[in-house]
Amino acid sequence: MNRVTKRRVHFIGVGGIGVSALAQWYLIEGWQVTGSDAARSLITDDLVRRGAVIRIGSHNASPLRPNVSRVIYSLAVKNENPERQKARLLKIPQFSYAEALGELTQNYKTIAIAGAHGKSTTTALVGLMLSEAGFDPTVIVGTRLKEFGNSNFRKGKSEWLVLEADEFHGSFLRYRPFAAIVTNLDREHLEFYKTFGNIKKAFRTFVGQVKTGGYLVLNREDRNLASFKLKTRTNIAYYDRQGMRAVKVKSLLKIPGVHNHSNAMACDVLGNALGISISVRDKVFSRFTGTWRRFEYRGIYP
Repeated sequence: MNRVTKRRVHFIGVGGIGVSALAQWYLIEGWQVTGSDAARSLITDDLVRRGAVIRIGSHNASPLRPNVSRVIYSLAVKNENPERQKARLLKIPQFSYAEALGELTQNYKTIAIAGAHGKSTTTALVGLMLSEAGFDPTVIVGTRLKEFGNSNFRKGKSEWLVLEADEFHGSFLRYRPFAAIVTNLDREHLEFYKTFGNIKKAFRTFVGQVKTGGYLVLNREDRNLASFKLKTRTNIAYYDRQGMRAVKVKSLLKIPGVHNHSNAMACDVLGNALGISISVRDKVFSRFTGTWRRFEYRGIYP
């Protein structure tokens, strides 16, 4: 990506939780960022404060200018969208969010967190763990974190990237991570995958894309993942909620639910694989009070 000549990017559907995080990356890298979205939100307001120029309202072609170097669009934006049509007319390269993020991962040592449920919380925990351990990662997560200034994005200065890898329309197949966590499988997005068999096939493809010598962390308590027959040259580790270490982690957590205990164990096993000390992992678990709109810890009231 040429940082001298490629300086303007336009996002369609910029208020999306993933797209907006990517827009922040471009802003910090010095690109001029414009965007459009159907509705104003906390996320679009935050982007404007950070320097983006955003048009709110029904989509039309007016925000797009010939000097834009690339257009990035949410998968919710259809091919017939007026801005996408104008981009084709102007011969501006277009990328889906997944394509653009996949391109970005090529410049990083990427940790991708996938699964039907628990992705956002697990991504948040992994990002906070690496930050506490001094890895200084860039993090893209599908929720807002108070630790990131109530943002869904953290820009680090290292080679590490932690991202939430959504299976929606096969998006996660665009990534080639160094390490990956898969939390569980479920019958999600059947409008695209049609059958549960196709979902399992997509996840098998995803885990097969983890780089040689990297790490793959799977949930032993998910019977579909536990039965995966994997042919990979990565280091595979399983996690569950059993044993003394799991008891210790549970005692530290402020976020409720067996699902969050499981998410924390995924983070713990990956941290161990990366050589992160137990004291750092425990500190993250004890401090974490949840993410935006996901069982946020508010305190104890009489």
